[in-house]
Amino acid sequence: MLARRLTTILPAMTLPEAIDTTRIHSVAGLTGERTALVTTRPCRVPHHTISDVGLIRGGQVSMPGDVSLAHHEMLFLDELPEFRRHVLEVLRQPLDDGIVTIARASMFAFSLIHTILPAHLSVTPSDER
Repeated sequence: MLARRLTTILPAMTLPEAIDTTRIHSVAGLTGERTALVTTRPCRVPHHTISDVGLIRGGQVSMPGDVSLAHHEMLFLDELPEFRRHVLEVLRQPLDDGIVTIARASMFAFSLIHTILPAHLSVTPSDER
């Protein structure tokens, strides 16, 4: 719920941002029958079991993954430690460079937000005072 609410405090999309976002969502097949521009900033919240391919995508026929779909939007990784290490490793280049390069032809910029739940602390009888 927090992730969905964060998009409401972001500024409205500009026309160039709306055009870019609509292009990416159209390539991914997410616009459906809709012909209007995507004007709201949807939030991408992948499940912690997502694969590195699902997060980035690419390949022979490049399709946008969740990182690319978060262009001008937000990628929210809830409970970050639950994600597999190699999935998080694929975010290294996009976070370092500020863009995702897919097949060395397309670039995407995004904001990463994540949460970490506090560790469970157990109290043993010897710890009580």
